[in-house]
Amino acid sequence: MAPSATPSTQRTLAANGVARCWQSLDNAKITNTMKEEARKHGIPASLRAEAYYVLSGGSALQTGHPPRAYSALAASTADISDTDVYAVEADITSARVFFTTSAKGAEALSRIIFAFVNRNPRGYFRALPQIAGLLLTVFGREREEQAFWTLVALLEKRFLPHCGGQVQWAARVEVATLQQLLEQRQPALAALLAKLGPDALEQLCCSWFSAAFTKTLPSEVVLRVWDCCVVEGPKVALRVAMALIKLSASSIQSCTNIDVLSRVMEARFARYNDAEALLAVAFKGVGSLSGACVEAARLRVLAEMPDCRRSTSGPPAPAGPSSGGGASSGSTGSITGRFTRNSPLWPSLKSTGALLSLA
Repeated sequence: MAPSATPSTQRTLAANGVARCWQSLDNAKITNTMKEEARKHGIPASLRAEAYYVLSGGSALQTGHPPRAYSALAASTADISDTDVYAVEADITSARVFFTTSAKGAEALSRIIFAFVNRNPRGYFRALPQIAGLLLTVFGREREEQAFWTLVALLEKRFLPHCGGQVQWAARVEVATLQQLLEQRQPALAALLAKLGPDALEQLCCSWFSAAFTKTLPSEVVLRVWDCCVVEGPKVALRVAMALIKLSASSIQSCTNIDVLSRVMEARFARYNDAEALLAVAFKGVGSLSGACVEAARLRVLAEMPDCRRSTSGPPAPAGPSSGGGASSGSTGSITGRFTRNSPLWPSLKSTGALLSLA
């Protein structure tokens, strides 16, 4: 829990038009007014970082760990497989185009990602840099550690419950839960999707959950969705998924191939900037959807789906570096020692310990 704003700060916030409900944050006291404000207007940009940190449970998570827990998690790659290290390098290079323009920003992003993977040894997934990168733009480099704990809390508490650090597996759980909810709430659309193949829904929207919508919607719309997620919890992502499907009803009716439908929806929502319309459909256009109803559906799925959270196998190995890259295959914990010699991210740094000195 974060301390309440001082009276003078509250007066300043009020003078700047900030709704009273955001002037004192406590994740144990989320009110209906906060929910309504998040849905209609979003969390004010000036307070978004603090609100995410507190309301997601990130603050409580950090408080429950030793003071230098993040530094320890971010300081070594010795226990991370070479394939994951190479994947992180490639994915950060892609993500930084959208979320950071500086080398130091990329370094902060890398520390967050390696800390996440060290905390969840089988937990790396390709969309992690996208999610962490967007969070880092909200928090700024000066609040890197808070961004990390918020990332963990957002994924494991507010977005993918029962995740256990296995985001890809948890995303499939959410897709199967969505399938049940669609059959109950939008049976006609569920039937049309079923005709496109037994795995049509998973192919269509698994990435919505595994990437927290960062690869589906523009960043500003994603943040509006996240605003609601940190306030209301995991049911929001399912509501938004149902809204995206409902908004695509005409395409679903006309397409006879799931690959074509996926491309049509991807192209449409990549430039969909009306967060208000999307959230209006999500909260008013898909019918009643209580947290208890969603959790009951999710528990039915969990009872039937094999639990990979205890699996000894790691994530699928991404492609390694191109030949001639000069990467070491040794077990050194140095980041640069395990990247290509001409790594674009850290040309002169020897370890994550050196990177931490820049924070």
